[in-house]
Formats: sequence, C-alpha cells, structure tokens
Amino acid sequence: MKNTTIIIATFFILFLSSACEKQIFGLEHSNDPLGNFDALWEEYNQLYGLFRLKGIDWDALRSEYRPRLSDESTDAELYQVLIEMLDHLNDGHVGLIPVETDLPSYFGGTFGSLDTMADFDLDILTENYLTDPRETDFAMRYDFVADNIGYVHIDNFADGEKAFDKEIVPVLDFFQSADGLIIDVRGAGGGEDIAGKTIASYFTDQERLYMTTTIKNGPGPEDFTTPEQWFISPRGDRRFLKPVVLLTNRFTISARETFCLAMRTLPQVTTVGDTTAGAFSNQINREMPNGWGYSVSIGEWRTADGASFEGQGIPPQVLVRNKRADVLNGKDEVLEKAIELLQ
Repeated sequence: MKNTTIIIATFFILFLSSACEKQIFGLEHSNDPLGNFDALWEEYNQLYGLFRLKGIDWDALRSEYRPRLSDESTDAELYQVLIEMLDHLNDGHVGLIPVETDLPSYFGGTFGSLDTMADFDLDILTENYLTDPRETDFAMRYDFVADNIGYVHIDNFADGEKAFDKEIVPVLDFFQSADGLIIDVRGAGGGEDIAGKTIASYFTDQERLYMTTTIKNGPGPEDFTTPEQWFISPRGDRRFLKPVVLLTNRFTISARETFCLAMRTLPQVTTVGDTTAGAFSNQINREMPNGWGYSVSIGEWRTADGASFEGQGIPPQVLVRNKRADVLNGKDEVLEKAIELLQ
C-alpha cells in the first residue's frame, strides 16, 4: 500500500495548490447529490481533453448515470455513480478524493487497478546487483551491474532543465568507459515532461521529433490549442550514443512515459519489461461543491507520427514480467534480460 499512499499524498498537494483554479473555470452548483454530479460532469465537459481521441460520448454517459441520483442520495451512492461514470474514461490521470468520508480514493485506468508494485523494488535490486551504488542529489541511483555495463535508476522527473543537466552529467562521466547502459524508469509517480526531454537529449546525435501536445481550450469538442512539437537535440558534451536498454513496468506513468516516447525514437535504444501505465496528458485538480477533489486530463499527447498510447500504455520491445516471489528473493529478471542483451 506504500505506493498508493504516495500517490494519494501527491494528489492532495497538487489539489491544494490548484484550488484557486475553481474560481476561473468553475460553475455555480448546489451542494446536493445532483448539484455535485452536475458540477463534475460539466467541468469535464469543458476541460477534459480525451473525449475526441477515445471516442467517448459524454452526453450519453450523463443520461445514463444522472437518473440514478436524487436529492436523497447518500455520499456512498453519489461516489458509486461518479466512479462508474469515470471508469469509462480508462484514464490513469483521473482521480476522485472523497474527503471527510470513509470512502476510498479512486484512480482510473490500468494504473488505478494496481494496489502495490509487486514486480520491482529498488532497494532489493540495489542490495543484490549494485556493488558500490552512487546517488545524485534527488533523482538518480547508479553503478555498474556487469563488466562495462552501467545501470541508472531515475527515481522521479519532478524538476526542470537545470536540475537534470546537473544530475545527468556526473552519471555520464562515470559511465564514459561503459559499452552499454541500462536506464530504469520503473516506479511510481510522474513529474515534468521537460525533465525527460532534457535527459533524452544526452542520448541523441541529431534533432528528433518525438511528441506533439495539444490542450483543450474551449467548450466545443474540437476546441484545442495548436499542437506543440517536442524535439530532442544533442545536448552537452557527454552524450551517450552506445547501446541503451530502457526498463519499464505498469507503474511507469505520465512524465516517465513521455521520456519513453523520446527514447524510443533513438536507434540504439531497446525497451524491456512490461507495458507502461498509459496516462500521458497533463492534469488539473478541481473541487466539487461538497469539497471532494478530482483531477481532469486536459489534452492529447501523441507520438511524432500521431499515434496515442492513452489508456493502453507503451508496449516494450522485449516483454519480461518479474514474479513477486523472485523480486523478494533478490532476483530481477527484467534487469537480467537487459544485461544479457548488452553483453
């Protein structure tokens, strides 16, 4: 449950910091079951950026679920109706936090169905595979895992260009003699897309388009900003152009996934592990009249060729799934496969 607790705590921080947004986008609704339903439904109708991509008829869902509520409905009945409706979105960035109740927090998509991370434990991996692990200030743990094969785990993407320029340089200096490098982004939590863009730019020899993003900016179904193009281009003087294996799992979400979009454009990169979570879009956090918090994905994040992995996740080139018993016994088959591919 530790990972779920971290995710919920992060949601609360984001929710509190964005509470002022409800005055900008919010509509006036009464604090009763139907008013709370309408408040959430209407803000999704205006702000949610994936109806078009996923082919979801939001009006039809309102017609299906609203009649199940009345002025006499309980919190539990309102909660059940809302999460059943939100389940249709299949979106790992969709959440509902029923504060001041005994009801559980809800998260959508494949990611929301995962309770604990059974297939990966960084501390166990460190104990069994890293002889002399080093750490940067806040995001990376690294060491050699075999002769001339480096390993680096990126723990979070929660900062910008300056931080990750500083983080990556000593790592690449350390691995300048390595014949290959394993980059591990298994773990919980997202961050800033710019972090992944910065890191990936140290692994390319030319400019490469890897992603376009567009954000919902009006009430109409086709109201979106002009697509923004995301490129990686050669950065710094410590670029690593030798073979790389990128490790992912079902907890690889959000900014970790957009980093994967950048890395998969590189010819020297092979992806190993499990399919990612499938939640790419930025999200904003909102509040219902009764004080419950919820999150809304606000745009379409696509690959360079226009494809989308929302609700699906990015499949690895080499599928390997760790067994929980093996992980607890110190064996990481995903990592061992990566080492094998680089030897």
